[in-house]
Amino acid sequence: EGWIRGTKHRDQQIVLTAHLQEEQGSANDDGSGCGNLLELARTFNKLIREGKMPRPERDIRFWWTDENYSEYRYFSDHPEETKKILANVHQDMTGANQAMGSRVQHLIFAPHSRTSYLDAIFESIGTYLIQTNNGFLAASRQGGLPRPFTRPLYATRGTRQGYNARFVPWFGSSDHLVFLEGAIGIPAVAMINWDDEFIHSSDDDLHQIDQTQLRRNNFLIGSIAYFLAGAKDSDVSLIAGETYAQGANRLANDLKVAMRLLKSSGGAAGWKLAEIMIEQGIAREVRALESARVFGNGNPKAEQTIAALVKATNDKRSALMSELTTFYRQLHGSDPKPAALTAEELAASKKIPLNAAGLNTYFDNRQKVRVRTDLHGLMRDEVFNFVDGRRSYYDIYKAVYAESQAAGSWYYGNVTLKDVVSLLDAAVEAKALTLK
Repeated sequence: EGWIRGTKHRDQQIVLTAHLQEEQGSANDDGSGCGNLLELARTFNKLIREGKMPRPERDIRFWWTDENYSEYRYFSDHPEETKKILANVHQDMTGANQAMGSRVQHLIFAPHSRTSYLDAIFESIGTYLIQTNNGFLAASRQGGLPRPFTRPLYATRGTRQGYNARFVPWFGSSDHLVFLEGAIGIPAVAMINWDDEFIHSSDDDLHQIDQTQLRRNNFLIGSIAYFLAGAKDSDVSLIAGETYAQGANRLANDLKVAMRLLKSSGGAAGWKLAEIMIEQGIAREVRALESARVFGNGNPKAEQTIAALVKATNDKRSALMSELTTFYRQLHGSDPKPAALTAEELAASKKIPLNAAGLNTYFDNRQKVRVRTDLHGLMRDEVFNFVDGRRSYYDIYKAVYAESQAAGSWYYGNVTLKDVVSLLDAAVEAKALTLK
């Protein structure tokens, strides 16, 4: 581990991760991330030492890990440390020569259980990088801007390829997933290159690496770390504004999905599912805005900004439901009627799970959960991530169902109440969870 010590907020650390336990070679997975972290630490230290970059207000920690195991062990041994970490940004497979195979740099958002300001900052910087390091007709063919890329980032010994990257809904299976565990609760985003036919093979070697892609990905990680580590209460309006705007796009997608559900499911059943999409979308966006309070430090203006945007988000619910009602009338010729809970939904709404006391006990017992469901592995994880001692089984089902539908069944499969109840009951039986 390496540190850059901050000057002020010692309990708001930024943790940058990459893992180094892979097979011999493993230049891309994850020698690329490990090398980038080392270079980022060297560069930041040099700039601070030379007075070209102010020392950050928050600690920046650099972790070279045994993938996932290191984080689970660290937080289990030191649970108090979870309260000191503001965010995690993870690099895994960030040096791929994208001309070899169909490699795409996946820029991975947090799951809906942990949507936050971090997603907005990630998207803002990442979008800039994508737009300025790919060719666009209007940008580079007219107007005298550089061609083929308007703000190119190249490495001296790297290629002149474009930056084939895209933002995608949550994927785990690397170090960031531990931070995102509901029992740990730290916002995290990640970068993983896929598809990669060279992974876990002797062909994952230096000749497959492109230093230009290393530089671009490190620019993205470094920019996020630099901004977060130095953010002040005066930046809350920017952070909350970006979060609110990104949330508006997510809510637009929720509305689109809800309308499709009205069309495909029909009648009362479709209306209930459509309502879930809007209800859970609003709740997600309120949580995301509330997460920006950590930068306010009690500043009244910062608090007012967040409160105003939270109110504006809550006000959107009635507007979105009105739009759904209009669409429902066009489909069915009448207004929708509220659907009563089924017996299964009512029973699920009366069960409120809590995590077992102690991270060691919780994680050990969760490994003992044995139940067969049709849940996608990531949605299975989200069932556990939404457990907070307040949500019922039914609440958790609605949250995970809405997340799966927002991405699409092609991405996360289908989520049923039966599967969610079965998984949670099995976790209670394994003593990973208890019931209030």
